[in-house]
Amino acid sequence: MAHQIECGKYTVERIPYAEEQQKLVTEDVFIARIAPLQTSRILQFAGKSLPKLDGIEHVKRVKRDTRAGNTNGLLVVLCQCKYLDRSQFDAVVQDTEWADLEILVVKVPSNPPYTSAQFEQWSQVWPVTYRPPLKLKKPEFSSDEKEYVEMCLQAAMQLKSNAADTENRARAVVMGKLQTRKIVAQAADTTSESGHPLRHAVMNCIALVADREVARLTAEPIDDNNTGESNSVPVKRSHELCEDRDVGGYLCEGLDVFAVREPCVMCTMALVHSRIGRLFFVEQSPSGGISRYAMHSHKALNHNFTAFVCHLS
Repeated sequence: MAHQIECGKYTVERIPYAEEQQKLVTEDVFIARIAPLQTSRILQFAGKSLPKLDGIEHVKRVKRDTRAGNTNGLLVVLCQCKYLDRSQFDAVVQDTEWADLEILVVKVPSNPPYTSAQFEQWSQVWPVTYRPPLKLKKPEFSSDEKEYVEMCLQAAMQLKSNAADTENRARAVVMGKLQTRKIVAQAADTTSESGHPLRHAVMNCIALVADREVARLTAEPIDDNNTGESNSVPVKRSHELCEDRDVGGYLCEGLDVFAVREPCVMCTMALVHSRIGRLFFVEQSPSGGISRYAMHSHKALNHNFTAFVCHLS
C-alpha cells in the first residue's frame, strides 16, 4: 500500500517513480564453471580479451555453483552475448588455458533493482547488488508543513472556482516556498480569454515568477494582480542573502507547485526545466505528464522531482 500523509482535508500520496514499476528484463551472458583458485586469472583474461560488461554493473561477476554434488565450484560471468556470438567467443578462448572450460549461456537482469521487492526477484535469476535510493525514503511532513500544504491546495481550489474549465490540463496553479510557508505566485488558465494556446496555468505561473525576478533585479514596481499575498521572490540559491549573487540559476528551483489538475506534458516539461522541488495535484489526467510519461522521474531528463496526488479526505 502506498504511503499516505494526512494534511488537514487532504490525503497526500507519493506517486511511484518509473523505476519502482519496472518489470524484470533479462539478457544472455556467457558464464564459465571454474574452481575458486581460477577466479582472479579468468577475470584478468576476460578484462583483456573479451568485451567489457556494459550496463549490467549491478550483476555480480561470481556466484557459487549450486549443482548437486558441487560444493566448491564457482560460476563467473565472462561477457554479454549481444557483443559476441558463440563462434566468436570460442575463437577468442581457443589456444588459451580456458579452451576446455565448460561454457554456458544464462540470463541475468538487464536493469538494476530499485526496490527491495525487485532485489529479491532479480536475485532469483542471478545475484545482483542493491543500494536503496535515498529518494525512496517514506516522506514525512512536520505539522507546519502539513498546514502549508493544505493552505496551498485550498488556494488552488479557490482559484479554480473562478477559472474557466479545461479538458485535460491544470486550470489553476499555486507556487509555494516551503522555507517561508508562503505562496509565491498563483495563476489560472487563460487560453480562452487571451486566445493564446500556450497560456496554461503552469506557464502563466512560471511567467509571474519570472516577472517578479526581473522586477526585483531591476527595482521596478511589481504588479500584484492575481499573484497571491506574498511579494517574496522564490529563492533557494540565497538570492535574498547575497546582493551580488550569480544570476545564472534556475528560476523556480526548489519551489512547490500545487495544481488542481495534473499538468499536461508541455507544462510538466516546463516544470522540469524550472527545477521545481515538488508537485502536488488533486485530479489525475490520463494524458498528463506524470500519469502517462512519468516525467517527474524519467531517466532521459536532467532533473527529477517528487510528485504527489492529493485526495479530499
